Amino acid sequence: MTETERLPQHRHCYVCGKAHTEEGRFCGDACMQSKKTELSKKKRQLLIIEAMLIVITIGAILFLA
Repeated sequence: MTETERLPQHRHCYVCGKAHTEEGRFCGDACMQSKKTELSKKKRQLLIIEAMLIVITIGAILFLA
């Protein structure tokens, strides 16, 4: 039997998947900023979709009334 090499306790970056030993979900500031940018784009898209649904609902109510 061969003895396996033990890896130090680590985590994987939420964005790029690299192993790191720091606290948190990201390996560095670049990955953290990338995720923040992605989340802000998704929030903006959801707000636009919600606004469109409200406009469509109001239009349908006025059309059917």
